[in-house]
Amino acid sequence: MSSDSNPIVRLARSPGPDWTKTAANVMLGRAVRDLRESAGLTQKELAQAILVSTPTVNRLESAETTPMQRTVDLVINYSKPDEGTRDTLMVLLSRAREPEWFQRRFGDCTPDYLHRLLGLESMAISITTYDVRLVPGLLQTSAYADHIVRTGLHLSEWDGPELELRLAQRLERRQRVLGQPDPPQCIFMLDQSVLGRKAGTKKTMHGQMVFLREMADLPHITIRFVLSGRMIAGNAAAMAGSMAQLQFGRGGLPDFVYAEQYEKADYFTKPSPKHKPLTPRQNDYERHLQLLLRIQGEGCASPAKSRRMLDKAIKRYS
Repeated sequence: MSSDSNPIVRLARSPGPDWTKTAANVMLGRAVRDLRESAGLTQKELAQAILVSTPTVNRLESAETTPMQRTVDLVINYSKPDEGTRDTLMVLLSRAREPEWFQRRFGDCTPDYLHRLLGLESMAISITTYDVRLVPGLLQTSAYADHIVRTGLHLSEWDGPELELRLAQRLERRQRVLGQPDPPQCIFMLDQSVLGRKAGTKKTMHGQMVFLREMADLPHITIRFVLSGRMIAGNAAAMAGSMAQLQFGRGGLPDFVYAEQYEKADYFTKPSPKHKPLTPRQNDYERHLQLLLRIQGEGCASPAKSRRMLDKAIKRYS
């Protein structure tokens, strides 16, 4: 099964002031790389031409750090792009130099490994996720999230600002991704065990199941349960942990797969067609994507059956 079996034909979101810092930084780096390659230059040759170091050009193109105004100005002055390209570069630069949304208020409670995901998911036009243990964060009710967050904190932190900030962050994250005017098409795959794994009180679980059932009726959201009896892909998925594929559309950011473990995560970016042979890490993108596709194709109940499973769970917790 090829990763191109369900190609995205929708265009990417247009660059603008509503772009996230992370997305703007990545797109700025790609635009600089395209200008350099159009001129037939290596990174070293461009660096020499604009009197900066080669690592400076590399960091700009790879979006490793916040871009410097001076460096981008030097690239523009040397490359002399058309007016439209220049305006796009300046919009991206302006946004890339601002704080990310979670850095202003939630910086202290946001793990480093989540920064890229939180900075890019609202820019996606398609999100496919698999969660093996819990309801995914984007679909958690406040009461369910409260229980999950509390279990990860020390008792002494329950009455402090940490709990409140984490809960507020989850709510804002959901609003930014699912509550935007043009939300991404989402497929949420949850292990069947999530229906029976109690988090909090019976009332908490009832409210969570009702919320999932409501979300499953929205046109841009599909919820499917991975059945315990279908273990061809399920065994591998359970070992892999939570995963997500984000797609950004034609002309946009490179698609990537996010794979999360306990207090860490890996990001595997879709390789460019130019990259042959593939590096081991680029092969990891294909390997994780194949697993997501297998779970969806071989292990999941249909959306209709999944809604019926939620109906039964709602009755069980009533």
